[in-house]
Amino acid sequence: MADRTVTPLRPRARPGYTDTAALNDIHALLTSADPGGGTLADIGEIMARTGRALVPARDITASCTETALGWPVACVDAGQTAVFIRQAPAGTGLVIEICTKTDTEHAALAVTLDGRPLHPGRRPRPRTPDPARGPHRPDSNHANGTPERTIRHDQR
Repeated sequence: MADRTVTPLRPRARPGYTDTAALNDIHALLTSADPGGGTLADIGEIMARTGRALVPARDITASCTETALGWPVACVDAGQTAVFIRQAPAGTGLVIEICTKTDTEHAALAVTLDGRPLHPGRRPRPRTPDPARGPHRPDSNHANGTPERTIRHDQR
């Protein structure tokens, strides 16, 4: 596993039940003679006391590469989402491309620009398949093969 540096955006308030105490309690549970069937529930209660959410953490990697013409491109890979940042080919502006691999990942993506939400993350709603569309992704413009995503307010 690669070394990572994590910089908190906001300082967290100190919980009454510290991370060290939680780790000690979890260690004691897992190393007992017979952990039993309720061990996972006990670990969940311990984590709840720390004030931390039980969500899987993503492995996010960042790298820099070059285009075929030698222009730099920053790449961030976060599992089902990839972000590419490069200079606009016809000027000095930046082009930021965000590519998601699944509809669920697209629905959960939250994008902000200067504090304004451009694409609010939301929980995905199950879609019913449309036989008229065929086996294609529902977010594609099949006439010219380019992706076309439209965010409607009724999808929230």
